[in-house]
Amino acid sequence: MGRPERPVDPSAGPIARFAHELRQLRSAAGSPAYRTMAKAVGCGATTLSQAAAGERLPALPVVEAYVRACGGDPATWRPRWQEARREAEQEDGPAQGEPRETAPVPYRGLARFEPEDRHLFFGRDRMLDELGKLVCEHRFAVLFGPSGSGKTSLLRAGLVPRLREEFARRPAPAALRILTPGASPATTYGHLLSPAPGEPESWILVDQFEEVFTLCDDLGERSQFIEMLLAAREPGGRVRVLVAVRADFYARCAEHPALAQALNESGLLLCPMTAEELREAVVGPAQAAGYLVERALTARLVEEVQAEPGGLPMLSHVLQETWRRRRGRMLTFDGYEAAGGLHGAIAATAEEVYGTLSPEQARAARHLLLRMVVPGQGTPDTRRPVGHGELSPCPDVQVVAERLTRARLLTADENGLQLAHEALISCWPRLHGWIETDRERLRDHRALSEAARAWLKNGCCSGALYRGAQLARAAELFPDPATDSALNASERDFLTASQEVREAERRSAARISRRHRILTGSLSAVLAIALLTALVMWREHDDNVRQRVQDAARRVASVAEGLGTTDPRAALVLGAASWRIARLPETRRALLGSLSQPQSDTFTDPTPGDAPDRLLTDDGRTLVSVAGGTWRRWDVASHRRTGQGKLPQGVVTAAGPHARALAISRDDGTRLWDTSLGRWTAASAVLPRNADVHLTDDGRAYLVTDGERLRLGSVTDGRTLFEAPAPESTGSAVSEDGRYAAACPAGRSPSLWDTRANRPLTGAWQQDRLCRVGTTELTIHADRMAAVTEQGVRVWDLRSGHRIADLDAPGAEDVAFTAGGAFLALATPQEVQVWRLTDPDGPVFRASLNNQELGLAQPLAPDGHILRYLEGGTVHTLDLGAAVTAAWRPTALTDVVLSPDGRTFATAEFTHDRYVVRLRSTADGRILSTLPPLPARMPSIPEEDIDLLLVFSTDGTRFGYGVTAAGHTLGTESFTIWDVPHEHVVTTLDLSGASVDEAALGPGGRTLHLTRMGDDDRSFREVWDTRSRRRIKVLRGDPAGDRPTLRGDGRLLAGDGTVARPPSWRASALDLAAGSPLGALAFAPDGSRLAAGDQTGRVTLWDGELRHRLGVLPNTFNPPLVGRPEEVLALAFSPDGRTLAAGGSNGGLQLWDVPTGQPIGGLLTTPGDAVYTLAFDARGTTLYAGSAHVPLQRYDLDPAHALSRVCARTGGSGLSPAQWQTYVPDAPYRRVCSPA
Repeated sequence: MGRPERPVDPSAGPIARFAHELRQLRSAAGSPAYRTMAKAVGCGATTLSQAAAGERLPALPVVEAYVRACGGDPATWRPRWQEARREAEQEDGPAQGEPRETAPVPYRGLARFEPEDRHLFFGRDRMLDELGKLVCEHRFAVLFGPSGSGKTSLLRAGLVPRLREEFARRPAPAALRILTPGASPATTYGHLLSPAPGEPESWILVDQFEEVFTLCDDLGERSQFIEMLLAAREPGGRVRVLVAVRADFYARCAEHPALAQALNESGLLLCPMTAEELREAVVGPAQAAGYLVERALTARLVEEVQAEPGGLPMLSHVLQETWRRRRGRMLTFDGYEAAGGLHGAIAATAEEVYGTLSPEQARAARHLLLRMVVPGQGTPDTRRPVGHGELSPCPDVQVVAERLTRARLLTADENGLQLAHEALISCWPRLHGWIETDRERLRDHRALSEAARAWLKNGCCSGALYRGAQLARAAELFPDPATDSALNASERDFLTASQEVREAERRSAARISRRHRILTGSLSAVLAIALLTALVMWREHDDNVRQRVQDAARRVASVAEGLGTTDPRAALVLGAASWRIARLPETRRALLGSLSQPQSDTFTDPTPGDAPDRLLTDDGRTLVSVAGGTWRRWDVASHRRTGQGKLPQGVVTAAGPHARALAISRDDGTRLWDTSLGRWTAASAVLPRNADVHLTDDGRAYLVTDGERLRLGSVTDGRTLFEAPAPESTGSAVSEDGRYAAACPAGRSPSLWDTRANRPLTGAWQQDRLCRVGTTELTIHADRMAAVTEQGVRVWDLRSGHRIADLDAPGAEDVAFTAGGAFLALATPQEVQVWRLTDPDGPVFRASLNNQELGLAQPLAPDGHILRYLEGGTVHTLDLGAAVTAAWRPTALTDVVLSPDGRTFATAEFTHDRYVVRLRSTADGRILSTLPPLPARMPSIPEEDIDLLLVFSTDGTRFGYGVTAAGHTLGTESFTIWDVPHEHVVTTLDLSGASVDEAALGPGGRTLHLTRMGDDDRSFREVWDTRSRRRIKVLRGDPAGDRPTLRGDGRLLAGDGTVARPPSWRASALDLAAGSPLGALAFAPDGSRLAAGDQTGRVTLWDGELRHRLGVLPNTFNPPLVGRPEEVLALAFSPDGRTLAAGGSNGGLQLWDVPTGQPIGGLLTTPGDAVYTLAFDARGTTLYAGSAHVPLQRYDLDPAHALSRVCARTGGSGLSPAQWQTYVPDAPYRRVCSPA
């Protein structure tokens, strides 16, 4: 802690009273440390401390710095200081620090040393020797050093006298010239750099060489001057050159290659003065003039200047001011402090002069000083000489120039005025502030000054005046040049002449324009009328053509939608054709809708009528048609006939693979016909006429039951492979390879045999007495057996003997296993269904039969993800797609959530008494982050009450997760917010208290909205600021509303029957779902719409402010098999808001065209799991869906990709020109599918 200040008695005099007032100001500011005050104002801590010591009156700049450091207004303290100074003068006579006599000043202040000041120039003998050696050894040399290092004084007071003495000792004369470049160096000094024959050798000292870059804007002039200087390097030349340049312009010098080389070869850096040299520079001039310097002052100055680069001008000035405040013949430390110290002396002098100026003179001083500055561009600001012709004749300017010159802040000569040194720019805060405020204006003003000078030089040529953008910029900066005091007479004349020329040119152009308008008016009117008429006719024709094309596209789209169930191939091609014709919402709906329909193809047997016997074989890939004693074999996929032949009279009841063997029932019994040989199979036995005959899928065996026995025989030779009793059998079945055979005796349980092991099999089927005449059908595939009963379908595993599924499908008429036996397809009178046997709660796929009746013999034929069924003479092909996906997880996830931007999805899984939450990429499913696990068990809380909270922010950049317990008050309940892009925890909130039911996270995760369940079983809401981790709103008594959903901007919250807005977030009642319980909510990305899905499967559309209901989209989900309709669980808008996806509790997924309110095709095929979450990608061309067993499902909605899939499905055929003319007569032919 610092030492306390010595008390001051305010009654001891004006100086003590003023110090007491300063201390009171500091106390009111909180008594900041002097070091802290010094850092704030850039002044010494000791100087500020002495200002309030009460020993002497501080300088005015020190007082102003002290006041600013304490937060006061310096303007109010200036009169106080002046009053204290007057009272002190009246008490003690002239105050210390006032000049008391006129005598030669031993210090030059800010002014440079001249040759006649040689006797006062000390401390540079070492550098002077090196410089003299350099100029004697090199014809071209460069001296560079920082601003304020004394380059000019070294040249003029050091080198020039020494060279003159040297020249005096030489027999041959030599001319020594010192010059500064100015704005036109080559033009002004070119004759000096090329002496005529007979003239003496010239020694040229170029001081302030940086003016070549700051004042000379003509690149040609600059390059010419540099080349003329460098010509001195040529051997035998009669010119020697020494250039002095500021070190911060070293890089600009290096832009000229030859000059850069000279810098390397003959350059000398002016080094800082050593402590001894500084001591000599301080004491030497005083001693030369008969004065003394206190040792303490000398040591202080040497210490401060060594720590201040470029501090020589400040040293010279403060010594000058200290000399003016000397005590007798002694320069004292007190005088130094009174002058303001090293850093404050220049500012003190400048402020003292500025304080004596009237307001008008102060404004004139600002304009005059700014005219003398060139603002730097990547370099420090530099001074600029101002000629007498550039000065305003205003008396105020003359007075200001005289006072600043008398204070040695400016230097005057026959050419004009300039700043005494560039240190004034950096050391006088007021001037530095003016420059910073007007920096851009100053640059334009300097350019204006040079342009005006060039204009005058060229005889006021109009070609040199401002025009265009230059004049516009000048008019913006100097709107009234006649009264702008910042401009001189030549600049005003230049701008006035520029404006007059512009006006004259405008008047001339206006006259010419009027003349041209008169001459061309009539013709223009005629042409305009003709062109307008032609344009209107062309636009009308174009509109008519476009309208006809769009009408044709809509008509084709309508036809495509109508053919979806009867001719899906034509629907695909026509949907693609409509999109090719015109890209409209209707054609997009037709294109995507044709792809979303499950029926991908139909093939109709060309044989007319219902008389032919038709059977499917080869998993539905082959259709066998028999009529008129002829059999025909058709490839269902390609619609081609692959064989035909004659048959004996009879009825075909079964067909083997590729129709090589057919079972024909005749009056005398049933026999097998070999179609490849056109005869009965070898040793073909005559089977009983009413026997149940099945051919195995491998074509090697047949199974026959006749009501008494079951026999497995060989197709090739008729021998018996297996035989067993099967009395009163109502049906039989055989596996595809003939290994397993089954019979169903009436009134008893099914019997099953392993024909290879020649033994019966036991299992749970023996406990089910389900065999009924006419109602029970058996099917065996691989290691599984299914039985169709009146109540549904029962499935057993043959290896374990266990029943694995009991399908609630009353009315099932036919069943077929898919490859591998993982799924079972069945047909009812209304629809075709596919069931997943590992999760048989409901069908994963449903396709309506549209009042069609299936064939009697094996109408269903699954083939992997393809299911075909035979209806009359037509084979229908269904694409099961996602319904039979291999991505199905046997164990359901706890939860899955998609981010609103479609980039990320979160999954939660119960593992080892904890929940593991992972963030994954929707692009490839890879894990982005595995978050810290959450506990899945809590003390004294039942497991079924523990639940997860997973929520993304509305912009998808933040993810919040935690564990809650419904209906319980928790002592600790943490909720973590995760930064999704940067993969780190943002914050963790303590949500202890009533259980949190639901949450919504605002944009950027900045706000969190919670719905809690209180102890009174009443819900209430809270709003949290996640950055401060504080609860900012608790809203009780309002309707809480389930499923809180925020709009994308976070400025509106909707829930089940409620809506809330900031800043109060008070909820008001609003029925969003037309009286039905809410199932899901979703805002469009731009906030223009809200979709509300209810538990009846409907979706209600609202405007983004929830002021108006826009419409209701009906339920398009499959009707329920039992119970309530499928409810809407998830909704998502595409980025453009034109497409809406709705997901249901039974796996339904429907796309809607929002502007028209029409569905886009039928339901998309899903794995059959409840759709928990939906999102579109950024382009709106991919829809992502998430469910418990298949957390990520992708649906490609890109029309370009849809076209490719259409062409792939149809074999690239598209529409021929003839077909195009039939369907699209009003539009020119377009190729639907590009040739491969």
